[in-house]
Amino acid sequence: MTQLEKLYNAIESLKELGVALPQELIENTNMVEEEIIQNEVIPALSEAIEPIISQIQRELILVVEYVPDEPLQVRMTRKKSFKIPEPMDATPISTNAVNIERKFTIAPHSKSKKTNLVVTFPDGTRIENQFAYQTFCQAIEKIGPERVTSLNIRQCGINIVSKEKDDFYNQHTISGGWLVLTHSSTSLKKEHLEEISRRLKIPIKVEIV
Repeated sequence: MTQLEKLYNAIESLKELGVALPQELIENTNMVEEEIIQNEVIPALSEAIEPIISQIQRELILVVEYVPDEPLQVRMTRKKSFKIPEPMDATPISTNAVNIERKFTIAPHSKSKKTNLVVTFPDGTRIENQFAYQTFCQAIEKIGPERVTSLNIRQCGINIVSKEKDDFYNQHTISGGWLVLTHSSTSLKKEHLEEISRRLKIPIKVEIV
């Protein structure tokens, strides 16, 4: 188990126990998370991409944007002169330093094969998106977030549908300002939808593809 996994497991255990995380603990956790990313993840990433990137015979800057459960965004920027900020420096980059930006989409890395959801409603509506979290959110939106939140289905210690922004876990906004917790595996999303179907007596069909 990596240091990041240990950190996330500790936070999830506290959430599941219903422990309210004080602001100081959240800030300290964020600092530890950033230190692990800076000292372990980034060096490992650099080592992994060096054999590929070394084939290029000119200077460039690659900007990586990662959002869990979404495709990895890698942007290539041509430049004449550009100084890379010191680690953890959040100073905005001047647009004068950027000439051309190209954007690439890379499928998210996973240790196991990516799976998706297909949800079919009694009226024939079929919901299937590129990512399971998108299908999950859209299905909840069709069922009605007000109805789902009343079921108080909890994951990681919080309601899977609410209007309260969590400090740690991934949530996606749907219509009406509702937030859907997407910090779960595809199989668990399927279980949640089946529980919603059973408790609300809506005969939807949920498949993993």
